[in-house]
Amino acid sequence: MQLFSIFVSPSIVTNKKVSIFYKYHILNHYNSRFHHFHSICVFTCGDGVGVAQLLQFLDSLKNYEREGVPQGAGTDSDAGFDLQRMHRLLLHLGNPLSCYSVVHVAGTKGKGSTVAFISNILRSAGLSVGTYTSPHLTSIRERITAGKTGDPISDEMLVELFSNLHANLDKAIAAEPGTLTHFEVLTALAFSHFAREKVDLAVVETGLGGARDATNVISAKGLAAAVIVGIGTEHLAALGGSLESIALAKSGIIKDGRPVVVGQQKDSTTKDIILKVAASKEAPVRAAFGSSAQCEVVEICSGSDAPFQICNFFLDDTSEIKSRWEMKNVRLSALGAHQQENALTAISTVLSLRHQGWNIPDSSIRAGLEATVIPGRFQILDQHKAQALGFSNARVILDGAHTEASANALACTLMEYFPTAKLALVVGMASDKDHFAFARSLLEEAQPHLVVTTRVSVAGSLERSTSGAELAQSWCQAAKFANMEVILQSVQQPFVDHRNQNLATHNVSRRTGSAVKAAIMAQDYTAEPQTPVGSKGSVVVLEAEKMEAAISMVAKYVEQRSDETQRIWVVCITGSLHGVATVLSLLP
Repeated sequence: MQLFSIFVSPSIVTNKKVSIFYKYHILNHYNSRFHHFHSICVFTCGDGVGVAQLLQFLDSLKNYEREGVPQGAGTDSDAGFDLQRMHRLLLHLGNPLSCYSVVHVAGTKGKGSTVAFISNILRSAGLSVGTYTSPHLTSIRERITAGKTGDPISDEMLVELFSNLHANLDKAIAAEPGTLTHFEVLTALAFSHFAREKVDLAVVETGLGGARDATNVISAKGLAAAVIVGIGTEHLAALGGSLESIALAKSGIIKDGRPVVVGQQKDSTTKDIILKVAASKEAPVRAAFGSSAQCEVVEICSGSDAPFQICNFFLDDTSEIKSRWEMKNVRLSALGAHQQENALTAISTVLSLRHQGWNIPDSSIRAGLEATVIPGRFQILDQHKAQALGFSNARVILDGAHTEASANALACTLMEYFPTAKLALVVGMASDKDHFAFARSLLEEAQPHLVVTTRVSVAGSLERSTSGAELAQSWCQAAKFANMEVILQSVQQPFVDHRNQNLATHNVSRRTGSAVKAAIMAQDYTAEPQTPVGSKGSVVVLEAEKMEAAISMVAKYVEQRSDETQRIWVVCITGSLHGVATVLSLLP
């Protein structure tokens, strides 16, 4: 047990060198037993020892990101979070929100990308910008940026911020016994950091919903614009149980008389609710969809390690005289039709700011759009990183899609950029997501050849994670619904060789350490799946309890089949940004 206590010490785990040793040495020998502590390493490696004290402090608070959000907590009702608690916390810290204006971004999918586009445009215009997003990938510092560079807050600045405010935070927590949350305190720290850094504008992403989100403490006077991107049915129970209640919760960020930018809405119901709430508050609306905002794709380039799309943008620009704003031949590194929509929303927001007097020239809009690269969103690894994961002849993509809508966007982007490739998926998801709908969307739209499901930690914990076996069942059910033949139901089942009907035992996911690697490498994956007559296709479904094992299985499978045809393999690791974070932690 002495070895155990040494390696879970927060001050040691957060040391980069020890984290690397922990990850590659301890995992090899204690893979199963210490799985939970591997997840902790993923969410702390990259931070200094001083930041560990902040993480310990935050971990002493209620963490709904880790545990799951209570029913109705995001609704504007008695069951909702108490926003007055957040107001009182900010008073303890000197009311930092009074020092700058805020662009507030809510919605179900596309918030983070839209925040990135807006922030980069504003920085390109020479403004000092604060950005607050969630979740993070490899370091909690990623959530908070301030200044003109877009770099995450440094270890030193975060430690100094926490040190200066620690006593005030203690007083606030004592005044709210057992109620202040991890997210509320981190949000308050971000707002305080923006004030100390004297940012010109802050671009803030909601955590959950809008009406009762901890970020929704911005006054009408301090709100430069409310932005609502596409709304879907994620966090259904926490946001009231219906699409209508979710739209009402998201619309809670709209303030009296302040501009509202509305992104593309897939359902007219959500659009109507947003417009109704805006009208009730006499808030002027800019539509970033339909005939008011359009994108024309000129060219798609997918032949390099850094694919891009060339786009023309056309928007209605509302001033005293209505005119048409346009920008042509913009090179976007953010890929897919959904990123075109996010870019349109960002441009519309920036044009709104420009009409309020902010100096944001067209050249800055172009520069900001073209500079935006969004980790974990259709992130294509370069050859060196792909090889580090064991793939010598495959394109590897990391994408944090975890809803039906985002799965559809992912599938469309895969088909757009790699239309002839053979697709393999590694999928790990939180327990509160719609696994069946996610699987069905990818099966029907992308038709993967292989799916390996696995478990990923969520916010450094397994409380909200789903086992690989459970996910495999969802994919098998979705395949049946889509009239697809499942060749292998899981690695718990016998491996069926369709060439000679021999059975080979395959129990990889129940082995650990070196046994996992040995079993994977010994497995023969060369049997060619046969699609039964009458079905719409076939899919191989395997499961592994660890991400490392899942990646090794896919790498072996792809290696043994890479010479069958001239078609390239694309391997996409998806289902959760937390899973993306795990993969990034495995890279050199």
